[in-house]
Amino acid sequence: MTGYYRTFVKNYSVVAAPLTNLTRLDTPWEWTEECEAAFRHLKHALTHYEVLKLPDPDKPFIVTTDASQYGIGAVLAQQEGPKLRPVENMSKKMSSQKLAKSAYEKELYAVFKALTHWRHYLLGRFFILRTDHQTLRWMGTQPVLSDALKRWIEVIEQYDFDPQYIKGEYNKVVDTLSRRPDFSGALITEYDLTNDVTRSLVEAYREDQFMSEIIRRLEAKDKQTSVEFELVNGLLFLEKVGNKRLCVPDKESLRSLFLGECHDATDHFGYKKTAANLLQRFWWPTMLKDSKLYVETCQVCQRDKPRTQAPLGLLKPLPIPERPGESLSMDFMDTLVTSKSGMRQIFVIVDRFSKYARLIAMSETAKTEYVIRLFKENWVRDFGLPKSIVSDRDVRFTSELWKAAAAEQGTQLQMTSGNHPEANGQAEQMNRAVQHMLRHYIKPKQVDWDEKLALVASLYNNAVHNATEEAVVVNVGIVVLG
Repeated sequence: MTGYYRTFVKNYSVVAAPLTNLTRLDTPWEWTEECEAAFRHLKHALTHYEVLKLPDPDKPFIVTTDASQYGIGAVLAQQEGPKLRPVENMSKKMSSQKLAKSAYEKELYAVFKALTHWRHYLLGRFFILRTDHQTLRWMGTQPVLSDALKRWIEVIEQYDFDPQYIKGEYNKVVDTLSRRPDFSGALITEYDLTNDVTRSLVEAYREDQFMSEIIRRLEAKDKQTSVEFELVNGLLFLEKVGNKRLCVPDKESLRSLFLGECHDATDHFGYKKTAANLLQRFWWPTMLKDSKLYVETCQVCQRDKPRTQAPLGLLKPLPIPERPGESLSMDFMDTLVTSKSGMRQIFVIVDRFSKYARLIAMSETAKTEYVIRLFKENWVRDFGLPKSIVSDRDVRFTSELWKAAAAEQGTQLQMTSGNHPEANGQAEQMNRAVQHMLRHYIKPKQVDWDEKLALVASLYNNAVHNATEEAVVVNVGIVVLG
């Protein structure tokens, strides 16, 4: 990183000499006072005026991002001659909930955090966004997105930028910011494996469909095979960030052996530290998942480790409304079928007292503004404003625009906890009922489902329901419309 910005450090070669001397093969490793002074000088230069610059409002910004297994990094820079000069650096630890996510989600998270961090610089002006993950250039075309991805993309789409792909080998500065120090260690070239283990690995490679195909391509010298893989004496290695890791095939006895070496023999740490120990020397696709399962089923850990989780509280049901129109349940139901008119989702609104429902067809890409308009036209105009709305955490229900609209009309928003849709039970029950009824009325090709919504809603609203705690059977049409 210091070498990349050496142009901006006065007398860089002289200042860095004690450190560069340590990289020579004929120089013994000894961290002297001169080395410490050089290290502190360069660290100060990277974080102060020698390297950093004040932003120039007349020049476009260039944002470069990267994500690793354990962190994200970003640089806000502007062009100065042939070099990019940084305005500010950003680095952030990856939260534990995102450790098991795909590379695409991690890279998108890095972009989201960088843009929100520098919102005061970037919002309302054009800039260049560079990342070493090509799929981010088509983030708006993904067919299926999680709620978190929808929220991030909704924020990212507020900015005006040109996405550019940059190869990882040229993304060294941001790559450094996103990496943990212990993962840039020395290259591992030797493994203390017994002959039996080595023989078992070689035999198991033949049974592993993924790794056997890589070995076949390496032996055939197929140019399409990733240069990160290497075959040494029958063993497959994966090299990333200067660290060569042994690929362990899909055989339970072998993976359990290495899991035991990195868990049982290292004081029975948790699954994250176990996976981190594994990741420095070994690799297989489901390593984090297997580490978690191994630790959760470790008898020593279950017997000896104290419980740190807070005791679970009692479940509390939502209060029953006193009258119709007081409280609503809302949800977006995905039909998975796009109709002839371009509709795919159903906006479900259910009165929690009477069970009266409105079903509104809409496109999958409908924005928050459009949802607010649908709500006003299909409910507020006929029944007025509710006191409260129960919903899940869809990106449109958690947006600032939706919250502002609710606050303006004096409506309290009650959102269910993550991964617990049962809390919004009335909307979920309505979804199941709609699915069941649509199956009876839609044509075989299913592209006319939105034309049947009015019929389905009418049949549902004219049925009888147990509307109150006392289980009084009522017709919702009578309760709502008299």
